[in-house]
Amino acid sequence: MRVRVEVRDGFVVLLAALWCMDGTNVLPLFLLAAAVHEAGHVLTLYLSGGRVHRLVLTCCGAVLRCALPDGRCARAAVCLAGPAASFVLTAAAGALGAWRLAGASALLGLFNLLPMPPLDGGMTLFHLCGGRFPSVRHGAALLSAAGVLLAGTALQQAGGGIWLLLIGGLAAVNFLKGLANRV
Repeated sequence: MRVRVEVRDGFVVLLAALWCMDGTNVLPLFLLAAAVHEAGHVLTLYLSGGRVHRLVLTCCGAVLRCALPDGRCARAAVCLAGPAASFVLTAAAGALGAWRLAGASALLGLFNLLPMPPLDGGMTLFHLCGGRFPSVRHGAALLSAAGVLLAGTALQQAGGGIWLLLIGGLAAVNFLKGLANRV
């Protein structure tokens, strides 16, 4: 099981910027949590008969280029395997008293369950619907993007930083680009 990894320039720039701003040394914890998350996808993909062509690291996260298994449920299982791996790491880290790692992994798993493509929750919804019910999928994605924007605005106003607001903005732009591409 060999996976080719492609690292885009945007990922390196983002990683460097985050490393410079990381005064609490939480970035390595998120990177470990992300590696476990992606390993969950890869393992489930192979167990279900799919194949990974490559893992692409971009400024927006990790993207698996792969041949998915047949069947809506198998495809949905591959999507949900990442958050499941995140929650297993959360439980294991919590049991060992590694609370910061547990928190990073839980946040990563929960965020990826939002029903917005290309996040795992959005892709799960797409596969389970078999490509049908676009208005339900678009509505769920729009509500999720709006929720992240509102939460980010509230957090920023409370002095908690701007990161969630930026993530919500990126999610909203991604949603709107997806709609424009479908028209």
